[in-house]
Amino acid sequence: APGESKTLTVVLAWYFPDLPAGQGNWGGKGRKYESVWANAEEVTDAVLAREGELYARTRLYVDTLYASNLPVWLIDRIANQTAILRSGTVFWTKDDYFGGWEGCNSDAGCCMGNCNHVWHYAQAHARLFPAVARLMRQQEFRYQKADGAVPHRQPDSFPAFDGQCGVVLNSYREHLMSPDDAWLRAYWPRIKAAMDYLIRRWDSDENGVPSGPQWNTLDGELGGSSSWLGSLYLAALRAAEEMARLVSDGDSADHYRRIFLAGAVEQDRTLFNGRYYVQIPEATPYQDYGDGCGIDQVLGQWWASQLDLGAVYPEDHVRTALSHLFLFNFRGRMEGLAQRPRKFVADEDAGTQMFVWPEGTAIPTKPIQYAGEVMTGFEYAAAAAMIQSGLLREGFTVARAIALRYDGRLRQGLSPGNYTSWGYSGNPFGDDECGKFYARAMSSWSLLTACQGAILNGPAKTIGFLPVWRPEDHASVFTAPQGWGLYRQSLKEGELLCRIELRYGSLDVNRFIAGLPPGTRAAAVRAALDDQEIAVTTSGT
Repeated sequence: APGESKTLTVVLAWYFPDLPAGQGNWGGKGRKYESVWANAEEVTDAVLAREGELYARTRLYVDTLYASNLPVWLIDRIANQTAILRSGTVFWTKDDYFGGWEGCNSDAGCCMGNCNHVWHYAQAHARLFPAVARLMRQQEFRYQKADGAVPHRQPDSFPAFDGQCGVVLNSYREHLMSPDDAWLRAYWPRIKAAMDYLIRRWDSDENGVPSGPQWNTLDGELGGSSSWLGSLYLAALRAAEEMARLVSDGDSADHYRRIFLAGAVEQDRTLFNGRYYVQIPEATPYQDYGDGCGIDQVLGQWWASQLDLGAVYPEDHVRTALSHLFLFNFRGRMEGLAQRPRKFVADEDAGTQMFVWPEGTAIPTKPIQYAGEVMTGFEYAAAAAMIQSGLLREGFTVARAIALRYDGRLRQGLSPGNYTSWGYSGNPFGDDECGKFYARAMSSWSLLTACQGAILNGPAKTIGFLPVWRPEDHASVFTAPQGWGLYRQSLKEGELLCRIELRYGSLDVNRFIAGLPPGTRAAAVRAALDDQEIAVTTSGT
């Protein structure tokens, strides 16, 4: 009637049985929802029956995200890329195969096979849905060869060096995001085989320095020793060492430790030029970068910091290298840069170039592919590494440039190259690379864990925070194996107050780690659960 108002609830539901999963039915067919509902009407009924609960949970998650005092644009960058999990990039078949393309176009996914040298950058899916990440590892091991090699594309392909390192590192992350050690114990033989293959294939003299041609995510073989792949190898050795000790495989742990210690010293000695880390090519040229300054030059340290594995290179060298990466590779405008072979950034926008050869350095005769490109998945990882090293301003600048590029304003006239032909960009919810909604962009979640200095070990019931962002007044969302919530930290009149607010699920804790801001020191420590004081023992300074 005139002047009357009414609220209507509208449900848009769909149900497409037996959809193909991928090329040649890679991963099977059908969708997971077919094992739950019989048709679209049942889907609609289920949504309506749970409408209040579903809305409340969604609202709670959003409110917790934005209860953080991180800049809103940064929260957007961290959270928006989770939309990739509901794009055409990802599918989940009715026989429980979780499939990930690298990206997708309007008509199909592109670059098949849960490509591990791309997906190992992704962090959001594993921090938000740890069971899904464990499922992806289990699928990966399903196709592992007898010698330990893991195909970089499922169901069958050759191993990529960085992807093989990612198998080990992802496995340790999946363990840390588990409630107990059952998963690790079940899959340790396969994880060990993957690590041992890396050593036999690319470090047969066990000096901790990879050699020979190393296929990688830039779709080519890099030769010789580089900090990019070398630091990743060191981080994998550290992760394998930790896992070996947890399953009482002391001989393997000591073996990995010896190689790590040798490689950490030798790589730093030979690859750090006083400003940044470089590559020492083989006598036979491959797709090299030599004395170039690369965006992923300390990628292994990015990984190691996420997993609380300590330093792979001296901290002051890493910080210096990252400061020079920002100096040489970040551009306030892309105008004047020939972005080849693909142009992802409009001329008026800012970004961080993949490789730069500073004045006085020579470009190799056979340079690495994509050197002149700008791709967000790599940028997020580099920005998080800067934040982890205390270069907050530089890391935020790199991330902010991405936020301004993907602000919802349509950019046209771009040239993504052979794989795609869309020619536009700017969608805040799906970054571009080889396809839209590109999986590597889920590395953006590492910006959160870097800002909050997150430490998480589910089986050890350990959680901690060493915030880089506003340690005297910090708030950010956190995730754990079986729950999530908000962490707050404040310093007032010499007293540090740390508060974990569990918003959903459960959280088992018997050890909490905190760090006092510079210039303060610990005195008495008190702890409470639901405002009831509990007994604690303390250690540290």
